[in-house]
Amino acid sequence: MKVLTLDRLEYDRVLSVFEAFAMTKKGKEFIRTLRPLDDPTKELNCVEEMILLKHSGIDIIPDDFTSIDVQDIIDKFAYDNVTLNPEEILRLLNAMRTLGELKRRTDNTEFQNLQKISQSFANFRNLMKLIEKSISKDGTVKDSASERLQNIRSRKKELNRIILRQVDKFIGSNRNLLQDSVYVLREGRYVFPIKANFKSQVRGIVHSSSASGATCFIEPELFIPLNNEMRELESNELAEVRKILRQITLEIFNKLDVLKKNLELAAYLDSIHARALFAQAFHAHVVKPASSFNLKLVNARHPLISPENVVPINIHLPEKKLGVVLTGPNTGGKTVTLKTIGLFIVMMMSGFPLPCDEETVLPKVTKLIVDIGDEQSIEQNLSTFSSHIANIVNGLHESDPETIVLFDELGAGTDPVEGAALSLAIIEELKKKKCHFFVTTHLTPVKIYSATDDLLISASMEFDSETMKPTYRILMGVPGASHAFEIAEKMGLDKALIDNAKKFLSAEYLDVEGTIAKYEEKAASLQKKIEELELEKKMYENMKEEYERKHEELKKKRIEELDEDLRGIYEHMKRVKKDIDQAIHDIRKRDIKALRRASRSFENEARYIRSIDFRRERVEDSTQNVEIGCTVRLKNGSAIGKVIGKKSDKYIIDFSGVRIEASASLLQRVERVQEGASDNYMYAQFSPIDKPEIDIRGLTVSEAEPLVEEFIDKLILSSFNTGYILHGKGTGRLAAGIWEILRKNSHVKRYRFGTPNEGGTGVTVVEV
Repeated sequence: MKVLTLDRLEYDRVLSVFEAFAMTKKGKEFIRTLRPLDDPTKELNCVEEMILLKHSGIDIIPDDFTSIDVQDIIDKFAYDNVTLNPEEILRLLNAMRTLGELKRRTDNTEFQNLQKISQSFANFRNLMKLIEKSISKDGTVKDSASERLQNIRSRKKELNRIILRQVDKFIGSNRNLLQDSVYVLREGRYVFPIKANFKSQVRGIVHSSSASGATCFIEPELFIPLNNEMRELESNELAEVRKILRQITLEIFNKLDVLKKNLELAAYLDSIHARALFAQAFHAHVVKPASSFNLKLVNARHPLISPENVVPINIHLPEKKLGVVLTGPNTGGKTVTLKTIGLFIVMMMSGFPLPCDEETVLPKVTKLIVDIGDEQSIEQNLSTFSSHIANIVNGLHESDPETIVLFDELGAGTDPVEGAALSLAIIEELKKKKCHFFVTTHLTPVKIYSATDDLLISASMEFDSETMKPTYRILMGVPGASHAFEIAEKMGLDKALIDNAKKFLSAEYLDVEGTIAKYEEKAASLQKKIEELELEKKMYENMKEEYERKHEELKKKRIEELDEDLRGIYEHMKRVKKDIDQAIHDIRKRDIKALRRASRSFENEARYIRSIDFRRERVEDSTQNVEIGCTVRLKNGSAIGKVIGKKSDKYIIDFSGVRIEASASLLQRVERVQEGASDNYMYAQFSPIDKPEIDIRGLTVSEAEPLVEEFIDKLILSSFNTGYILHGKGTGRLAAGIWEILRKNSHVKRYRFGTPNEGGTGVTVVEV
């Protein structure tokens, strides 16, 4: 995508906002390089997946992520014969470990686009093993780094023990010669403090004397070969360490290109993660380029304006229209609106989430032409008007049907009459090229033209006539007055001067501006009324949802009460069956006492059953009166219901919204009609589920919604606490839609992606 005068949109400042969310220097540097792409869909898919991960509480960024900032070490390889020190090698080791952890976590996300990135990470296992074998955590080269180093250090330890034994012997036999019973190391050699008057009695090399001359530091003849060997071992050790570090450096150099690419991938993921954090902080959404040329900003918030002060922008350019002419007072928000439109297009095409509502729609564009602000140039001998015309000429030359043009203060900076004529001609030319455009102006002829052209939409920035201040809201379909006199008076300009100024305007001009002002005021009033009605509608929708929720709770409570009665009968039947089984057992054992007890128990049960049969027979006498529309009650029950239908040989009875099936033999007709009974309910038989899962793979969100809602109801009524919704991985859009459905369902306690054993992110686990 080509953008002319991108700096006019303050894009670099917006990048700084996103930079603040990056964790690494490389991530911040990567964000600084982001520019509009020809097709940002892949980039936006990655951001969308990362946002879903953040919402689910999963974080792929390792704790020690800043360890990948090793560019200062990488830069050293630009020089010949470089050898890294142990600390630098350990930093690279930590970076490789972090890359490995990043790959592991990204692999486990099971998101398609993030997994593709993970597959590009290389394996540094062999190089890491070499470093771990050779260098300890404190930065020293290990004995195991090479066999020769191990032999050198073993000999050093052995030689050190020999020297110390000789030191003890020398001190023990020469105490009278020593100034102190100690040895001193001078340049790595063992020497002794000999009294100056006895130095001739010790054969050896005099290394130095004390300041007073009373002590001479002598290396005895016995220690010369021992010290020489120790110095030689130390020199060999240092050479071997350098050789080992050089070998490791060469191995790193052989993997340098791969390491660089992996660090770039990590920086890319850091930038994706930063964009997801921005989305959380700014309530932003991923908006993907639409196939049609339809532009609609819904509650768009400029990212450089603080959330406390920003006024959301709502503006719409439908597919069948070519341009919007935006008018209104100075400092009313016209320029900010143009910048927001341009900035949102650039951000989307660069792969950034947008701080707006998810209903926002933006088209895919190949060019964005921007002329916003004052480009007066002394060096180029350009006035404000000249600089604008230069940009407009360039814009007209570059524009085509896939271009969006943003011209601020069209026709300004010159004679208003000539400026208006030029503006109308420029708009006509933009229409001929069939490009889409947004222009702002104060010129009345342009306002009138836009209000009467079928391909244009007239819009204005609202001005509060009571407070005499702009509200920064956009009124679509309404041209706006400039309100120059009102603003001047508000700023303290003398009213008499303003009245005098009005005399210089033609009556026709005042009539037009007055009509526009009244139209604008009326439109603002209507817009306010619409917003009030929308608010009221939302309130009623919330009340409706609350009523439906309470109604469902009531139905559930009644079903639970009926279910409790059924469980009681079931438990009673189990006890009777157990008694019968025991009686059969006793008969086989010929236990007379037990048989007598069972006989008495069965006699009691028989009396109970006979009483039921008697009541049933008595009720059956009245079944001939049961018909659709009458009121009945269950035998032994007090609840009154209405017969609303018949299914086979059973009647369907509505007990205040709870419907059951019952044969006529279990019903008794009553004369009292329950108040509020309704004939409008539709019968729905409840079928319990055996397995708490539902498969909606391949469906759209709208197709899956009723199935998921029904599944939640069946989970509750089937006494399952946990269910599994199989939606697959794909792009994650179906999963996001299902989560939104679950969020709104009051019966859902919590939900999450499945563990790897449960199906990972292809499954949502829901608890009710």
